[in-house]
Amino acid sequence: VLFFPWLAHGHLSPFYELAKRLSEKNFKTYVCSTPINLMSIQASPDSAIELVELHMPPSPELPPEFHTSRNAPPNLGQTLMHEFQLCKSNFLDILKSIKPDLLIYDFLQPWSAKQASSMGIPSVFFATSSTACYSYYHHLYSNGFAKKYPFEDLYVHHHEKIVVRGYGNIIEDVGDGFLFGSFNLSTEIVLVKTYGKFEAKYVSHLSALSNKKLVVTGPLIAESVDLDGIEKSNEIMNWLNDQRKFSVVYISFGSEYFPSKEQIYEISKALELSRVKFLWVIRFDAGKKETSLKDVLPKGFMDRSKDDGMIVTEWAPQKKILSHPSIGAFISHCGWSSVMESLYFGVPIIAMPIHIDQPIN
Repeated sequence: VLFFPWLAHGHLSPFYELAKRLSEKNFKTYVCSTPINLMSIQASPDSAIELVELHMPPSPELPPEFHTSRNAPPNLGQTLMHEFQLCKSNFLDILKSIKPDLLIYDFLQPWSAKQASSMGIPSVFFATSSTACYSYYHHLYSNGFAKKYPFEDLYVHHHEKIVVRGYGNIIEDVGDGFLFGSFNLSTEIVLVKTYGKFEAKYVSHLSALSNKKLVVTGPLIAESVDLDGIEKSNEIMNWLNDQRKFSVVYISFGSEYFPSKEQIYEISKALELSRVKFLWVIRFDAGKKETSLKDVLPKGFMDRSKDDGMIVTEWAPQKKILSHPSIGAFISHCGWSSVMESLYFGVPIIAMPIHIDQPIN
């Protein structure tokens, strides 16, 4: 089975976790992505999964370290997509070399499903966002506003809606139907990242809309990866060990979303006023001028809060953090993996959705 996710850690991670579970059932599994994106996972030395590198053409505008959306500045998003699609012939060579019995693909590369089909290889779409989100937007795509969405407790405001119009001009070889044809191109089933009865009504609705059987994968909680070294991870966990049970608010907005300077300022003021213990992950957008804590935090905040919290500017081991008994709440952007992990470990979420699927999540 060949897995082919989009060039983002948030997509690669569930694809890799599913590949791990299939390999444990004696399937031979391959995961294909760019070398820099594959670096964000850690395969054990005895792993049966084979990592396959997809090499993008040289580009002065997009050096190899930007061959993942985690590192590429947001203003280069379309460039990343363009360069990715220049790899279609390389990916076809990979298909011919591996000759998989099945391709599992992501929604931003419907062309890969078409390539597999041309070789007689069945392909299955793996939907890594919430089933509720796909259900809501598929309903809107199919019915417009003529038919009311059946679940009134789920809605988004106008400014929160995902705007996909025009993306078909960027993504090549789109199929017919919703989400660039990803559902229609999928062979008989679609994989969805959810579990139990948590999204049961949305699973049923989406299945009816797409005319596909939906197969639930479970939450696919990934092992924590210490991308910035075991020493930093140990420092974080040792600090948490010194805190009381349920006393710490964990604040993180994922690997690709960056609160504004104004939002960071307001969060810091709230933390000072509440005097709550906190573990705060602050990452910086490579395309913005603010690149250090002194650029975004109120003057003197670090000194005033040194007894109350810890700020991390590198990668944080989120699974270890959320499973720690000192964590009492999670201020999150509500990316689907973060929501899944928080629910899995029973940590209440204080939601600060930013865009795309996050308001519905």
